[in-house]
Amino acid sequence: MDSITTLLLSIGLVFTAEIGDKTMISTIILALQTGRFIQVVGASILGFTLANIIAVVVGFIARSMVDLSILKILAGILFIGVGFWMIMGKEEEEEKTSLHGVLAAFLTVFLMEMGDKTQITVFTLSMLYDNPLIVLIGGVLGYGVANISGLLVAKYIEGRVDWLKIKKYAGLVMVFIGVLVVVEYILGY
Repeated sequence: MDSITTLLLSIGLVFTAEIGDKTMISTIILALQTGRFIQVVGASILGFTLANIIAVVVGFIARSMVDLSILKILAGILFIGVGFWMIMGKEEEEEKTSLHGVLAAFLTVFLMEMGDKTQITVFTLSMLYDNPLIVLIGGVLGYGVANISGLLVAKYIEGRVDWLKIKKYAGLVMVFIGVLVVVEYILGY
């Protein structure tokens, strides 16, 4: 797969996985509470980036150690699992923290991202495609676009967005992508 396709796929999948996610909601809450939109979103993106460097490195190493056909099946199963995780997830009550500022946003996102569905998505993509830097860049762009657009939406229509419903639809998209990856492997594409 060429770099542009890998980049666009990474952006799209991370954007989809991030919709309604706890890191997105936390970023929005912290930005709205502090009024420091640019700094909070920047710190959130930095936290995401550092957490996902780990996912990219591990995924790229796995790619070199395990047969690619096994990784494709595993990737499809992981996408399906992430999708069902999103669909079956319950509405999480987000604590409004009294800590304000950029450090709170960075630490919140960095710690919550460990083992999160977006990190699993980035890990899976780095196993499938041979350019881990492009996967990371796409993931960061997808995360940034999701969070910035989520913040803009939240700022202008506060209280009228059903994030749980949006997250469930995004989960269906992830399941569909996982099924496509498995079918692609079975059919030999």
